[in-house]
Amino acid sequence: MTISELRSEFTEVGIDCNEMVEKFMDSEAMFLKYYKKFFGAAGDVVRELKDAVSADDHAAIENRAHALKGLSGNVGLNAVFEPAKKIVDDVRAGQFDCYKDDLARLLEAYTKAEAIAHKLD
Repeated sequence: MTISELRSEFTEVGIDCNEMVEKFMDSEAMFLKYYKKFFGAAGDVVRELKDAVSADDHAAIENRAHALKGLSGNVGLNAVFEPAKKIVDDVRAGQFDCYKDDLARLLEAYTKAEAIAHKLD
């Protein structure tokens, strides 16, 4: 599959396809390669973030959300980036009542984005 065939799905998870292809040296193939690789790197981070939230471990929540923010930002996955950023900001500000809702949004977007990656195989 190509970006053109999946453009609406990429848009749904916050990816500006034109911007990302440009970022990856005008190479659609390179963007798609790194998009698929994202899930290999991010899978453990997402799992660790969920565990940290279950344990109410604020330091680990901040750390894992910050890592996920960086990883998702690299591939323009804004629907994951934005809630990850909000989790980091909230925990740093000592506001611990919001991050579970933000995690739910993040996980929903991550699942949708991962489904797109499977279509690329």
